[in-house]
Amino acid sequence: MNCSVCGNEVGEQSVATQVFRRHGVIVTVTGIPTVAVCPFCGNAVLDWEVAQQIEDLVQPLFHWSETHTLPKPVITVTFPEAQLLTV
Repeated sequence: MNCSVCGNEVGEQSVATQVFRRHGVIVTVTGIPTVAVCPFCGNAVLDWEVAQQIEDLVQPLFHWSETHTLPKPVITVTFPEAQLLTV
């Protein structure tokens, strides 16, 4: 499989970190299991179901700031024992 960013051959399964920024809210998710990671540019390839679960996790956090008066948060989510996927 080739990387969609740089075109090089992607590496093995690993874990990734993704930072989301919307509406002044910053959410960092670490320990995301990947299908593969490009050793050249670091692009992570996620399983569709995993990507959807991460999206479902972070979306409500962005809307929180619309209904609360506290300063916009910086949030870190860590999956401590990410299990690699069997594909």
